[in-house]
Amino acid sequence: MLYIAIKLIHILSVFIYAGFLFTDNLILMRMQKSLSDEEYAKVRGYFGAFTKALVPKALIIAVLSGIYLFSVNFGTMSQEGLSNFQILLLIKAFLGLWLGLRGVLQVFFKIDPLLFKSHRFPFLLALSIIILSQLMWSV
Repeated sequence: MLYIAIKLIHILSVFIYAGFLFTDNLILMRMQKSLSDEEYAKVRGYFGAFTKALVPKALIIAVLSGIYLFSVNFGTMSQEGLSNFQILLLIKAFLGLWLGLRGVLQVFFKIDPLLFKSHRFPFLLALSIIILSQLMWSV
């Protein structure tokens, strides 16, 4: 029962974080083309104020619950080495930890990322993680 609860919490927190990235990259960027600079700045301000309270916490919950799910699902290595499932899970975990570290450093310690300052790259990583999460169960 604990596993199911943590998995549900993980899915919901990933949904919040990925939804933020989706909105920022696909909706707000398109709004910039049709709004004046002043209107766009207002919209970005409202969006930023709302998401600052929720998204960083969701990201931390996603990373912590992901670490637990990783520890439960990884299993043991066989004599032949890592299975395809374990390889994809390791890639997914690395990308998730990178996103989590980047988010924590940026939001809580005010350290801007040296590379990939926009949300495009995290958006692509989040999509990759979601795709990997579906692929790893079928390989």
